[in-house]
Amino acid sequence: MIQRHIKLILYIAGGIMLLVGLQFIVPLPLLQAQKLVVTDSAGILFTRHWGLLVACLGGLLVYSASHPECRTPVIVAVTVEKICLVGVLLMSLNDPALKPMLPVIVLDGGFVILFLVYLLGRNGSGNANTHDQSLVKSSPP
Repeated sequence: MIQRHIKLILYIAGGIMLLVGLQFIVPLPLLQAQKLVVTDSAGILFTRHWGLLVACLGGLLVYSASHPECRTPVIVAVTVEKICLVGVLLMSLNDPALKPMLPVIVLDGGFVILFLVYLLGRNGSGNANTHDQSLVKSSPP
């Protein structure tokens, strides 16, 4: 079922991640809106960099929605990033300063589940390349 809706899932996940790119442009107002406090220049630099990287991954998800030949590596890369982020945040739940990150855990955790189900369940074979390769072969030259 996820295979039928993967394009929409990629557009939604990618779009949300592209919005995080605003963190690169206007980090302080977005941090304040999330009730996160970063006061030093190094923290702002890393906030901007994080926003840029997340936006780049989101752009790749959006691109892969209409380019099935690159879907697998893009989804794998995004899934690895999200697993690591959710893991780090879960290990930091006792830090009161990171409590505002709970929605990130829920949203990114949901995307991890969707992406893993997609990667493991295509064509019922568990082969992550079968579905994408069949789409590429059926495309006109």
